[in-house]
Amino acid sequence: MKTPLIGLLLAALSGCAAMTGGTPGVSIVVDLDPASSDRTVIVENITADRNGLLYMADRVSGNILRVDPASPKPVVVGRIEAREIQGRKVNADASGLEFDAQGDLFVAVGPFSEVVRFRAADLNPSRPGAAQTFATGTPGANGIAFDRQGNLFVSGGASGTIFRIPPQGGAAQPVVQIERSVRVLPDGKTQQPIVANGLAFDANGVLHVADTSRGAVWTVRIGADGKGDKPVLLAQNPLLEGADGLAFDRRGNLWVAANELNAIVSVSRSGAVHVIARNGSHGPLEFPASLVFVGDTAYVVNFDVPRRDNMDANGTTARDGVGASVARISR
Repeated sequence: MKTPLIGLLLAALSGCAAMTGGTPGVSIVVDLDPASSDRTVIVENITADRNGLLYMADRVSGNILRVDPASPKPVVVGRIEAREIQGRKVNADASGLEFDAQGDLFVAVGPFSEVVRFRAADLNPSRPGAAQTFATGTPGANGIAFDRQGNLFVSGGASGTIFRIPPQGGAAQPVVQIERSVRVLPDGKTQQPIVANGLAFDANGVLHVADTSRGAVWTVRIGADGKGDKPVLLAQNPLLEGADGLAFDRRGNLWVAANELNAIVSVSRSGAVHVIARNGSHGPLEFPASLVFVGDTAYVVNFDVPRRDNMDANGTTARDGVGASVARISR
């Protein structure tokens, strides 16, 4: 059975660290898997449309879920169908999601080595639309982010490659390379090879890259030809263990989902790292994988992997928390 929501909130608030402007409040917006903590719903990324509605992809069903924070009941608005690849059924296991300026939704699909697109009109709860291929040649596709010219950048996970896709789509081109690295996690057996994970552009057009393996964030300046300069290490810190999704707030602060620590942290322009919110396995942060801002409010999606800080007393599962869910951090 799950811990009651009140207990979750008290545990989270007691573990929150202060940040400039006051201590943030952390709460659960919606439990996406209320029947169990068996990961019958798995969500890894989150984004928002221009109206502040939240979107995420369920890796189990392939459904695109939409949540209105004011009335948080998830509804299905699209679907990514499984495919047969080399004679076997392969689920999309969708990762990064991002809207373009026209309101179309783009989704990174690593197992297909593609980015797929939903037209705005097809994100319809009455008749959920199907995804269409937008770009190919993106093995390990994970995080995605648009630059100011409408080019889409896609991280390649363990390969360290970051791809660039022009506004019209088509074949992706490799434009940045993060040096590969594999780290053995504190359990002594789990290996973490993902060096190019979450992506975000700052107000000056500088690309920021989450390096999950190293517990680090890189910056990359993108030239007029669309290719990146040599990556520069912005921060590497124990508080960035499991660095995953990235997002900038309206003040220009970079927020990072540190999944291994059940934490959201900030990284300053000088590379200083500070805890915004952190808790144990009771939540409401449970292996947080991605976040998005709507105004000054951050919405965080919980991937709920039973590992490191997201581990209950028996050391094998994470059944004492809310599971797959969306949390809110407000100040």
